[in-house]
Amino acid sequence: MKFGEQIKERRQELDLTQAEVAEKYFVTRQAVSNWEHDKTYPDLNMLVKISNVYQISLDSLLREDQKLKDYLELEQGRAMNSFSVSYGFIWVMFGLSYFLDDSTKGGSIAWYGMVAIFLLAMIYEELVTPFFLGINRRTFYRSGKRPDEKLSIFAKLFYGVFVLAVIISVILVHQGMSGRYASSALTILVGVQYLLRKYIYVARK
Repeated sequence: MKFGEQIKERRQELDLTQAEVAEKYFVTRQAVSNWEHDKTYPDLNMLVKISNVYQISLDSLLREDQKLKDYLELEQGRAMNSFSVSYGFIWVMFGLSYFLDDSTKGGSIAWYGMVAIFLLAMIYEELVTPFFLGINRRTFYRSGKRPDEKLSIFAKLFYGVFVLAVIISVILVHQGMSGRYASSALTILVGVQYLLRKYIYVARK
């Protein structure tokens, strides 16, 4: 039974009108009607609320509706890409912060502020990434990516450039270049990786 048919049948069993359901979910009656006729789908958070109110398991709601699964995966991917872009900008900004003049009071405050933002972003990334990817934390920490994804050719080239950049940086620092330049360049490259996340992984065939 499709998603729309399930929630319509359950609503009628509970003797609720579309307007009453809409009030519970803080949406319009038209939105509920669209769900029931499979014209649109709710997002993941709303799907959890529907599951709780209608007392229907998420597995049951998803099992027989491939379109709903595809929709949620698409929305999840968009959310993950948006998050990765924001996170990537934090890495890039932190890379640029190496050039702050921390010998002055203002520069020192700005430097420690960037460090604090960077550390908080790293902690947040560890907490929310498994949710965006739709996998449990253990799987995420073991593999670092979705089991149904693999590195793209672009990613392999990018990581090759990154390794080369590390080697060159070590050589240049050894020859007298400031470590700040090397650290800034490598940190910015990590940020670029997050900015380009949607090109890093591709679906396994």
